[in-house]
Amino acid sequence: MKNNNVFSRTITALAVAASLGSITPAMAQDASRGTLVGQAQDQNGQVVSDVEITIVNLETGLTRTVSSSGNGSYRFPLLPPGAYSLKATKNGFGVLAEEKVNVRVGGNTNMNLVMPPEGNIESIQVRGSSIATIDTLSSEAEIVVNTEFLSRIPVPRDLASVALLAPGTTKGDSDFGNHASFGGASVGENAYYVNGLNVTNFRNGLGGSELPFEMYESFEVKTGGYSAEFGRSTGGVINARTKSGSNEFKGGASAYFEPSSLRASSPDVILTDAAAIAENGTPFYETNSRNKVGENNYNLWASGALIEDKLFFFGLVNYKDRVSDLSTATLTYDRDVGDTLYAGKIDWYITQNHILEFTGWDNSNDLNVSKYAYNFGTDQRGDLFGDYIQKEGGRSYAAQYTGILSDELTISALYGVNKATYSDVNAGDSVVGATDLTSGIQLTQYGLATDSEMNDERKAYRFDVDWFVHEDHTLRFGIDYENLTAEEDTYRVGSGSLYQYIACANREAIAQRDLKNAQCARVRFNTYRNAGSFETKSNAYYIQDTWSVTDQLTARIGLRNEGFENYNKAGEKFVDIQDQWAPRLGLAYDLKGDGESKVFANYGRYFLPVATNTNIRLAGDELYTLTTYNLLGVNDDFSPVVDLANPISRTTYSNGQLKGTGETVNADIDPMYQDEFILGFETMLDDSWSFGVKGSYRDLKSSLEDVAIDYGFNKYVEQEFGSSCTLCSGFHYYVLTNPGQDVTITTDPDGDDGDLPFQQYTIPGNLLGYPEATRKTAAIDFNISRAFDQVWMLDATYTWAHSWGNSEGFVRSDNDQDDAGLTTNFDQPGLVDGASGNLPNDRRHMVKVQASYALTEDFNIGANFRWESGRPRNSFGFHPTDAFATLYEAESFVKDGQLVSRGSEGRTPSTWNLDLTATYAMDFNGTDVIFRADVFNLFNNLKATQVNEINEIYLEDDLDEDSPTYGGYLGTASALYGLPTSFQTPRYVRLSAEIKF
Repeated sequence: MKNNNVFSRTITALAVAASLGSITPAMAQDASRGTLVGQAQDQNGQVVSDVEITIVNLETGLTRTVSSSGNGSYRFPLLPPGAYSLKATKNGFGVLAEEKVNVRVGGNTNMNLVMPPEGNIESIQVRGSSIATIDTLSSEAEIVVNTEFLSRIPVPRDLASVALLAPGTTKGDSDFGNHASFGGASVGENAYYVNGLNVTNFRNGLGGSELPFEMYESFEVKTGGYSAEFGRSTGGVINARTKSGSNEFKGGASAYFEPSSLRASSPDVILTDAAAIAENGTPFYETNSRNKVGENNYNLWASGALIEDKLFFFGLVNYKDRVSDLSTATLTYDRDVGDTLYAGKIDWYITQNHILEFTGWDNSNDLNVSKYAYNFGTDQRGDLFGDYIQKEGGRSYAAQYTGILSDELTISALYGVNKATYSDVNAGDSVVGATDLTSGIQLTQYGLATDSEMNDERKAYRFDVDWFVHEDHTLRFGIDYENLTAEEDTYRVGSGSLYQYIACANREAIAQRDLKNAQCARVRFNTYRNAGSFETKSNAYYIQDTWSVTDQLTARIGLRNEGFENYNKAGEKFVDIQDQWAPRLGLAYDLKGDGESKVFANYGRYFLPVATNTNIRLAGDELYTLTTYNLLGVNDDFSPVVDLANPISRTTYSNGQLKGTGETVNADIDPMYQDEFILGFETMLDDSWSFGVKGSYRDLKSSLEDVAIDYGFNKYVEQEFGSSCTLCSGFHYYVLTNPGQDVTITTDPDGDDGDLPFQQYTIPGNLLGYPEATRKTAAIDFNISRAFDQVWMLDATYTWAHSWGNSEGFVRSDNDQDDAGLTTNFDQPGLVDGASGNLPNDRRHMVKVQASYALTEDFNIGANFRWESGRPRNSFGFHPTDAFATLYEAESFVKDGQLVSRGSEGRTPSTWNLDLTATYAMDFNGTDVIFRADVFNLFNNLKATQVNEINEIYLEDDLDEDSPTYGGYLGTASALYGLPTSFQTPRYVRLSAEIKF
């Protein structure tokens, strides 16, 4: 183990362990537990065996005792995180007493014990022996953030904002919501845990179940190199731990106010070109100045012991009142939510070595939306179009048992249920939905064009074992199983078709939503319906050895085996990927053997499951058609009068029939996986300052996409059989596969069991026309940190990063598509033309600085600064030569009719934010009262973070009716191209008051 000079460190170590470290690594541990490890030594640095070491949790009374081994090492595994006292004794030595040791969640607290001479009692008030500020046993890349750190630094109260404190993380596309990208991966590739329960959105990977923020105690943000215990992520891991009760009864209340009156507005985006105004019907594109955003958040909590030293509780009630009104040039939305959320935790110490805990919460909330007509020029609100409700959250719970069976063997078992809904439903009766296709102006009254009811449930099972085989080897192994069920019912408003009116001659009537007098020539029926129950299963087992190769070299050797099963609407398995071996290897070398510096390296392979969204979209009986008719008239309810027997054109993306499993998935499919390499160095510069540098490289080795194989399949049939694929319409065969590889499916290309029989066909990848999916990210982080010494702290990181390839990953930011695994990126060969380049999460330079200063013991100020370069810009238009790709409209990398490369249109501007906080605490007869003010984006910087990248808009083909492309799609230049669509979050203020007793 490691030698440290007695008392050579000061309060630095404890502060780092308790707050935010600079890329603080950790060895494999239970996701909701911590471990205290170290070595007993004498005054000369020689190891001391058989030292009896006792720790006591200062809040719950949990007491455990171990003895140091032959090489002086000791370990306390699976400890509930928190503050402990420590006492070490042995005949021939004095007594070593530590009054407070903070054990953090999910990793090691390394603390060496230097035994005093016989007859002495060494009692240290704050930190005692040598708590290592650098974890020299580990090669993970992570930071640990707790409530103490968040009390000093201005941070928005959500998981994404906590994740953005870590090096290499960047804010994702705002159209997906509030999520973080880790190491160039899409925002849909992260994993989220609460007290060991996986709460990730398994439908598309976007976020996870969030508790009322007051319920959280600490967060691990793992940016790379995580151990074999963790899987199902090719981005990062956010592991949250909630608060627990103690022997002391505590209670409190808090209120947070973010007044809309103290919030600035984003700029309005105004279209000034006269022709474009006539084309779009309005001179305004975005009207942000009328938006209204504010929130009031109230919390009431209590904790204590139901049975002293045995049974503890923590309970919280949260009420949130939020308004987020927004407007466009023609519509305004009143949006508000007022919901009560609940959360609680119970800990039962059956004995000192056997603990049972239960965590439960209900974070269901409804955002009520009313949509009105609006005229920005006159600032007049018009008629109500309709009401709808956005439903999120659900009830979740988890029970976990932890048992210390012997000094060498510990176990942990967890069962949990995570429920969530992501529903958007109209509040009123079904009505006819109609729009003008060219401008998008809504012509009839409805809240949503598409109703969607989505309810998900995860049942999770875990069993983990820690076996201290030898003083140099600790094995951790276990199993991890999840059963996921998604309920879906999505349909177009009204009759199931949205009516999109085309070639309307009277644009003034369209602007007035006067459909009867708009003189429209055609109408397109946009029909969609998908409903059913879909199941997904994920299983894994793993083993990992933490091996102390020498006193200075620690190896972490792990192997994880994962399997994924996806089922279609009929309950038939259509994806069965097993025995996916994920090796993990980490090395950490203590350069001087004193715990003050280390070099570390890590290699890992990480797999991502097939998103349940794939089951719903690809393995159901989805009906999705676009059918164009000549318009004969308009009914009184604004539905069109057409000759249904004589459509002008019809595009069928999904025909409403449940396809055979062998027809929708490549029989030789591989899962999505990524390899990662890390090399880093950390050192203490003195008792307070530390420095670290870390390089990382990520390579996406395989991606899953649905690709249309019609064109290549037809070529294959012609070459091999001298016939044609009757069903190869261009959109019939969407197959889940790895782009660039051969595709094997079982089908009947004739559709009638004729010349080409129902059998298995393998289409060579070179005929399909798709390249392999690529995504590579390289990054270097430089960090310098000064630990909090009760006066001030500083943590600063500079990151250089580059992310490039032809696939962002699970979801796609440049066209705002959250269809995980089913984006348009590889739907047709033409859509991949020019797709290689700098990816949306490529932020070449990032600077992050957090600082805090205690002006007095009760008055603290803090700052959070972030600067980053802009994201690449694209140009999307209609493909000039690929007819099938053209039918996707402006989804190809095209500008002015010519193919261009991804990211070739420059970048959005670089942005920077400075947030400030001031906190004042008072003590009234043992009751703490805390007042706080936070200002976010103090200087109200409002640079564009996203722009409109669509360079062409839809213009129906007006060729002669005898032309084979009549009724197809053509593009015309869009005046909206390049205009901003999102800005930095405007300056806003958060005021809060808290009372604790």
